[in-house]
Amino acid sequence: MNILFLNTTYICGGAESVASQILQGMSARGHHVYEIVSYHKRPEPLPGNVSAIYDTKARLLLNRLITHNHGNDSLTIPYSLRKISAFIKDKHIDVIHLHNAHGNFLGIRDIRKLSMLCPVVWTIHDFWPLTGHCASPTGCPDLWKEGCSSCPHLDNYPPLRQDKAAALLKKKEECFNRPSILYTVPSHWMEQQFRQSVIGRQKCICIHNSLDTDLWKPIDKISLRERYGLPADRHILAFVAADPQKKSKGMDLLLGALEKLPSPEDYLLLIAGREGGLEKIRQHGFAVRHFGYISDQEKMNEFYAMADLLVNPSLYETFGLVNIEAMSCGTPVIAFSVCAMEEIIADTGWCVPQIDSNALCLTIQEAFSSPDLLHLKSVASRQRVLKYFSEKQMLDAFETTYLRAMAIS
Repeated sequence: MNILFLNTTYICGGAESVASQILQGMSARGHHVYEIVSYHKRPEPLPGNVSAIYDTKARLLLNRLITHNHGNDSLTIPYSLRKISAFIKDKHIDVIHLHNAHGNFLGIRDIRKLSMLCPVVWTIHDFWPLTGHCASPTGCPDLWKEGCSSCPHLDNYPPLRQDKAAALLKKKEECFNRPSILYTVPSHWMEQQFRQSVIGRQKCICIHNSLDTDLWKPIDKISLRERYGLPADRHILAFVAADPQKKSKGMDLLLGALEKLPSPEDYLLLIAGREGGLEKIRQHGFAVRHFGYISDQEKMNEFYAMADLLVNPSLYETFGLVNIEAMSCGTPVIAFSVCAMEEIIADTGWCVPQIDSNALCLTIQEAFSSPDLLHLKSVASRQRVLKYFSEKQMLDAFETTYLRAMAIS
């Protein structure tokens, strides 16, 4: 098969990592794979089979001009559509695997037009296809299920300047209800949300995100901590967020929980991602080690493996890739009982039923109250990933889905 992957950017967050993982997996299986992204701002060059449409400052400026300074209300972005359409014809693409289309990459009508050229498998990593504008409807009382008649959170990413959410959702309903688009979601919880949306009658398959368990693996904590110069007598927590300042990542709730711990000197917090909130943590006597944004898989594996627990206080996750990354490294997870968290973590970690910093604090204390239980959950975490989230299972499912999409188009 000739497969074209489309995504806003290349290897930045969870959706980008999953897209790259599937692309590489399909290439290893002998398929001809390509990826087109909107932009790439990282210093590392793109692989030869990946290209960015807005790859220079001039083209990035062009994108701002044709999207009204990133208004996030585009029905069409002609430059993107022309480039992708020409590529489909030139490379004789059999199927498009669409990931994230927002971020001023593709307009709503553009997705319909692409589906007329080629069958589309669309993996919905967030809520953008289901709502009037936002990828995570945090703070919204599920108005998207009622047609986004009004939007109380225009600042939710991607933000709108004016409340056009209802009109945009109507246009999505018109353009995304297409037999040539086959939808996939990463969790059964997300499938339930999909079924309640304006495109809920369309074909939708749950394919869990996965990872290579030969790469993501437990490593001896004692030797790792010695190598990184970490104290041997601390309870070590890990927190991961590409942008911890996003409210949906729950950094404020984590800070509130850390402030309430009775003996902060017994703990150490490891952070991977952009710096945010560190001074506030240190003011309360809490030790922090900031690793910045980690792009190297082996380094990220070590980051998880040297921690006793991953604390993921996110408020909105359609899957939560960091959960299975940590679990595969033998590090149990504490998370709030929101979205797909219980489905992914099950009884291998701790799901906090109340979204509250005090409840999170008590759960952290509970986790460290029994070293034996912590060890059992570490082993169970690894076993759950091996059983349910192996890369082969995911690649098999997508390979079958591509063939199905081609057959029904």
